[in-house]
Amino acid sequence: MRQESRHPLSTSPIRLDHQRTTEDITNQGRYLLNTFIYERMVQDGIQNVPALDELQEPGTPTGPPMQHVTEIARALRCIGDQLDGDVRLQNAINRVAPDASRSTLMNVAQQIFADGIFNWGRVTALFYLAYKLAVKALDRIPLIRATINVIVDFIRDKVARWIIERGGWEAIVEYFGTPAKQVMLVFGAGVVLSIGIYLWKGIQS
Repeated sequence: MRQESRHPLSTSPIRLDHQRTTEDITNQGRYLLNTFIYERMVQDGIQNVPALDELQEPGTPTGPPMQHVTEIARALRCIGDQLDGDVRLQNAINRVAPDASRSTLMNVAQQIFADGIFNWGRVTALFYLAYKLAVKALDRIPLIRATINVIVDFIRDKVARWIIERGGWEAIVEYFGTPAKQVMLVFGAGVVLSIGIYLWKGIQS
């Protein structure tokens, strides 16, 4: 089943695809995540930005081509820019060490969806988390790759099915459908609080 939706940032119809597999969505997500990190570093004026192909091992699959990858990337950037204004989220993410263990990163990612609600703002928050940690580990490419791998694995295990049900990554256009879906509303106080509590407990243990 296919349906069309128009992205307000694009000039052509977006065609949604509910036939993608979990592997497709995961590999596409890796490509989008790498692009998000690279473009955000350039946008923020980070010095010595690693090349895009340095962010993953050679031969890593990128998934089926996405017809509207430019629009998807632009939407991710737009949401990421809005996340800059969420002070509570900033404070929580700033407490995550760039060399945090895999289990810690997985648990922080899990806290973003602690109340069981999925939306594009929260999915983009995973990208944003990876970006923030990548900046902290700018001179340690293996550490950046490890962080990316954890986030991609989380997307595969916890988020990919939701994305497929929405119609693929192209469905991120939904986020811009109504003013009620602004980023300040996608994170309830309880979600950010749960992240903060988890990190506090981790520091104390």
